[in-house]
Amino acid sequence: MLKASLLVFLGSGAGGVLRMLLAGVVNLKLQKSMAFPIGIFTVNLLGCLLMGIGYAYFKQRIALSEMQILLLQGVLGGFTTFSTFSVEALQLLQEGNLLKFLIYSLGSIVLGIIMCFLGAKLVV
Repeated sequence: MLKASLLVFLGSGAGGVLRMLLAGVVNLKLQKSMAFPIGIFTVNLLGCLLMGIGYAYFKQRIALSEMQILLLQGVLGGFTTFSTFSVEALQLLQEGNLLKFLIYSLGSIVLGIIMCFLGAKLVV
């Protein structure tokens, strides 16, 4: 458990830096022509694509590998937690849990925004 925690710690730090750099570059290139948070939007979509690739690749393996922990939970988890949310929603769909998928997906988005709003109101 300690080794896995260290892998996630190191990977998420790298993922966070990658998120900041990529979002910054995209914003510099495109933000001037768009009134839209394109940098993080791009990061979230790219993270989801990469998480899907990693999920499918590692799903074929029997044991949870150190590389899977480092890359998926660490790097991509730090790059965007939206990718983790997306793969968990996909798993619910693949298991045939439509109601759980809807509750999880809609609840995460709607309640997440509400909680963010409430958090901001607590400070103001």
